[in-house]
Amino acid sequence: MLVFLYGSLRDPVLLGQIAGDPRLGRTVRPARLVGWSRVHIGSWRSRYASVVRSPGSEVAGFVARLPAPAQPRLIAYEGAAYTLRQVRAEIDGRRQMVAVWVASAVTRRSWVEPANPGRVRMERAATRHA
Repeated sequence: MLVFLYGSLRDPVLLGQIAGDPRLGRTVRPARLVGWSRVHIGSWRSRYASVVRSPGSEVAGFVARLPAPAQPRLIAYEGAAYTLRQVRAEIDGRRQMVAVWVASAVTRRSWVEPANPGRVRMERAATRHA
């Protein structure tokens, strides 16, 4: 299964740990969801994100091909608040179908990335491996 990652699983180390395969984090590729935006879920103070359809917007992230043994582990990690949906993502300039976790309880408050130098470092590392 090809899955679009836009939240905590963009961290290649965390992705490998949750999936049970540390090599998985080195296989991610940059991707975008065109016509979607990243928003907070649940309350206004939530630290968790989801995506919603939003013409004219886009969400930057990564795609990873999940091997069968990793799929139930990542589904459990995301929890009952999220469901997998099939959407089109832009990968290497081409549109492809991918799975993406979408929360049922979302706000319309745009996501603002926390000012965390560690997160930037992790994303740069993931991009180098792509």
